[in-house]
Amino acid sequence: MFGKRKAATAPTAQTDQYRLKATGRRVTVLEHLSGGDVRIATDSGHITRDDIVSARDITPA
Repeated sequence: MFGKRKAATAPTAQTDQYRLKATGRRVTVLEHLSGGDVRIATDSGHITRDDIVSARDITPA
């Protein structure tokens, strides 16, 4: 009498969470810059710092 229900699937979202290859520290990509660089932010306790690194220096988390 009633049809089978399909399980709802969550949409695949792009994440901005990455890790630095050298240290393994988790970072957030804030923006992509020209020349293959990215601006990242990292949390250290309650202090947020940002830096510019090469896109080759990060890997998806």
